[in-house]
Amino acid sequence: MNRILVTGGAGNVGGSLAKKLTANPDNFVVVLDNLSTGHISKLPDAAQYPNFKFIKGNVNSLTDISSVILRYGFDYIFHYAAVVGVKRTLENPAKVLTDIQGIKNVLGSQEHRR
Repeated sequence: MNRILVTGGAGNVGGSLAKKLTANPDNFVVVLDNLSTGHISKLPDAAQYPNFKFIKGNVNSLTDISSVILRYGFDYIFHYAAVVGVKRTLENPAKVLTDIQGIKNVLGSQEHRR
C-alpha cells in the first residue's frame, strides 16, 4: 500500500488530488491542513474511505509536520500548503515568507526518516 501525505489538502488543488488518490484502495492518504484557507468540505469522506485520514496541523510547525511524517513513514508527499491568492499575499507578505519554513520542514522531516 502506498502511504501518501497531501499538505494543504483541504484547498482546491490539494483536495482534488486527495480525492483522486483516495479513490484507489491501494493508497492510504493523509491530509495535513490548518484550514486557514481550505475547507473540510473539499476533503474525501472519511466514512466512505477507510484509507483516508485528516489531521489538522500546520506544516510551518516542525512539531506538527515531523510527528506526522515519523508516524506514517510516507512513500510520497505532495506539498500544497501555502498562503494562496494575490489579495492574501499582498495583505500578509510575512506569511508568504513563513511558507518557506514549511517546505524546509517537509524536506527535513522526510530526510530524518531515512
